[in-house]
Amino acid sequence: MSASKSNSRRPGRLALRVLLVLFVIAAAVLLAFGLLIRSRSAALAKGAAFSFDYQVTSTAAEPSLTYSTLESLGGLTGTLSGQSHGSDLYLAWYAAGKEEAFTDLYVQNGKVLLNIRQIYRTFLSGLAAKYPLIGSLIPDWTLGDYISQDQLALLLGTEPTVSEMEDYSVSAFSLFSMQRVHPNNAMDGYLYFTPKESQGGAVITIGFPIQSIWAEFFRCHVLVDIPSQGLHLELTGKALPGEYDIQLPASVMKDEDINALAELIQAVRSLAALVAEMAG
Repeated sequence: MSASKSNSRRPGRLALRVLLVLFVIAAAVLLAFGLLIRSRSAALAKGAAFSFDYQVTSTAAEPSLTYSTLESLGGLTGTLSGQSHGSDLYLAWYAAGKEEAFTDLYVQNGKVLLNIRQIYRTFLSGLAAKYPLIGSLIPDWTLGDYISQDQLALLLGTEPTVSEMEDYSVSAFSLFSMQRVHPNNAMDGYLYFTPKESQGGAVITIGFPIQSIWAEFFRCHVLVDIPSQGLHLELTGKALPGEYDIQLPASVMKDEDINALAELIQAVRSLAALVAEMAG
């Protein structure tokens, strides 16, 4: 009985895991971007506001679960925006055409806080749009809004790629740790660099035009390949120098609520399966 229950949860847990891995990679890329631009422009040393348009494409013969999950959320294209202050970061992820982020996260002193409630709301709004009946049956959210990387590891089982930001080290993006490359989809006038050492299974390439160093906006082109998930991410955007005070959110989930969150996720999955069966 328990084996069957465990297997029934596996797809949902895997979908959440790979999606959150993508969020952590996005945060690491932007932290690395911050280190890279600070090494070239003193004006950006204190912080920056940034905005990137992004696109996710599949490089696999069959789309991976991560790709399918993003597709179901309408998140294959959209915008990443936020602010940085030193090594602190706030990041919001918007699907194309949406005014409300489908999640956001904070990084401060090595601690990652992800808005798990917003992911829950985004997922449920998609279900409600597809199956209107489900709206009145959805359990209310009574937990903290944000979940830490350690709590996430407890929820999903030990998963270093998710729970340890060290897998995506910003120190690898210092000038002495990078090498010049020439990607196939390089933009005209851009110089491209990539870390000499692999970053958590992802190949990250950052490009920028030389003249951008002295311009008001620092423009950047980021390419990320994740072979294990058959994914390619392309981000194009700019950063504007500024001073920002990034404060961690107050509504954080308690460790003792992780089991309740796991049960809530399972309840929603079961409810969605039931409604889909009735509708079909």
